Amino acid sequence: MVRLLAFAVLALLPGSSLAVLAGEAEGEGTSGESGFVEIEPRQDQAIEKGLNWLSKNQGRDGAWGSAGSGGQYRMAMTSLAGLAFLAAGQTPGRGKYGRTVEQAIDFILKHQGRDGLFGANDGQEMYGHGFAMTFLAEACGMTPASEVPPNLKDALDRAVKLTARAQSSWGGWYYSPNSGSDEGSVTITQVQALRACANIGINVPDRTMKQSLSYIHKSQNSDGSVRYTARSAGGGSVALTAAGAELLMMAGQYNTPETQKAVEYLKRNLDPDRSRGYHDFYTNFYGAQAMSQVGGAAWAKYYTKLRSRLISSQDAAGSWSGDIGTTYSTSIAVMILSIPYQYLPIWQK
Repeated sequence: MVRLLAFAVLALLPGSSLAVLAGEAEGEGTSGESGFVEIEPRQDQAIEKGLNWLSKNQGRDGAWGSAGSGGQYRMAMTSLAGLAFLAAGQTPGRGKYGRTVEQAIDFILKHQGRDGLFGANDGQEMYGHGFAMTFLAEACGMTPASEVPPNLKDALDRAVKLTARAQSSWGGWYYSPNSGSDEGSVTITQVQALRACANIGINVPDRTMKQSLSYIHKSQNSDGSVRYTARSAGGGSVALTAAGAELLMMAGQYNTPETQKAVEYLKRNLDPDRSRGYHDFYTNFYGAQAMSQVGGAAWAKYYTKLRSRLISSQDAAGSWSGDIGTTYSTSIAVMILSIPYQYLPIWQK
């Protein structure tokens, strides 16, 4: 897996064209630029085709592998594919793909270790663990409380404790839970997962969250960009800056100097038309989440261009191709196209 695998997070269903207010951040809204994005019928169609492809390619055990990359990273891929269904309004046991989502949940729960780790023995454990936590927590958040199985929250409670134990002295995380090291892309998966768990009432230690957000601050350069690790020097990347900005805003830090610098960096460097040499799907996955929080004209201009490129690059079968395989790219593309619907609780302000 590339080092920046760093992929690594209601009532209305897609099917009608309508205008959605995709978010108006403080500062943007004062200029009267509301950031409305019209959801198009072709967007709905692309989402449905993507979900259909994912459903057809789910394994009998409920898992997905990284199609195009030897079927690896089943925990991460299953969690991302599951999140794609949730992002499009498909919840466990309900609707066309309700069983698909349930099977993904069952696979993840069956592969939780005694220590709390969600893992399928296929490498890069903390990526899969983080995405699995986010998927399960979001599924809980989109399910009536009376219908959430008790073992689901019990599993998340043990998973959060594992993440807390695995945090490095610098406040971040690395590929394996006992490494004692850290880097930005894995850290980002854990922070978003912890926030998703906290949103449904799972106890997340304050110290763990504070240290993790501090890690993002320590990884930031003076130009607003975020580096691969807080322990190293050098330039930052658009990909990690997008992810870092999204996490800071997700944590309510909309107007801090760190967040504002990261947002300004993204406005200068985030390119919806660029697809090569850019960690395209990862960068725009977090970039779209961050810019939807920023809102205003900057969001609308960026997103409409990105959406057009994604829709035009979808193949006839309904999938997308990228540097980590078809399952990954298709899951990410569906989630990006679904952002304006704001079904996932983690995306809501």
